[in-house]
Amino acid sequence: MSAIIYRLVSAVWKAIKLLAQFLAILLLGMLAALLFALPWVLRLASLLVWLLGGFLVIQVVQHVYGANTPASPILALQFAVIFLMVAWIGVLFKKAPLFTWGGLLLGGLLSGWIAWQGVPMMMARWQYADLFLRSLPPALLALTMFFMTLRLRFLRSAQQLKLVNPAFLWLPKAVHLAKDYFTTRKP
Repeated sequence: MSAIIYRLVSAVWKAIKLLAQFLAILLLGMLAALLFALPWVLRLASLLVWLLGGFLVIQVVQHVYGANTPASPILALQFAVIFLMVAWIGVLFKKAPLFTWGGLLLGGLLSGWIAWQGVPMMMARWQYADLFLRSLPPALLALTMFFMTLRLRFLRSAQQLKLVNPAFLWLPKAVHLAKDYFTTRKP
C-alpha cells in the first residue's frame, strides 16, 4: 500500500514540477514578448498622445472662439492647428530624425497641457485673457506678413533672392496643343 502511495506522491510531484516549468516558460515568454513589443507600444503611445494633444487644442479653439465667431474663421484656426502639428513632425524629421517619437510625445504633451491647463487657467486668472486670445490670431498673422515682407526685401536688396522659373511655363504649350487639337478635329 505504501508503494502505491509513494508512486502517487511522486507522480503528483512530477506533475507539479511540470506545471511549474510550464508556467515559468509561459511567464518568461510573455515577459520577452512584452520587452520585444515595448518600443512599438511606446511609439504607438507617443503617436496617440500627439493626436490627443492636437484634438484637445482643436476643441479649445472651438470653445474659445466658437461663441461669437462664424464657422469659417474657426475652421481656419483649426486647420492652422493641424498645420502646426504636422509642421512639427516635419521639423523633427528634418532636424532630429532620431528623436522623432520623443518629439511627438513632447509636442502632444505640451499642446495637451496648453489645452487642458494653460488656457483654462489663463481664462480664470487673467481678466484680459479673452481680449488676448481674440487678438492673438490676427496679431500672429500680421507679424508673419511683416516678417516675410522684410525678409524678402532684404533678400532682394542683397540680390540673394533667386527667382524661380514661372510656374505656368506649360500654359502656352498647353494652349497651342489645345488649339491644334480643336482645329484639326473633324466633326
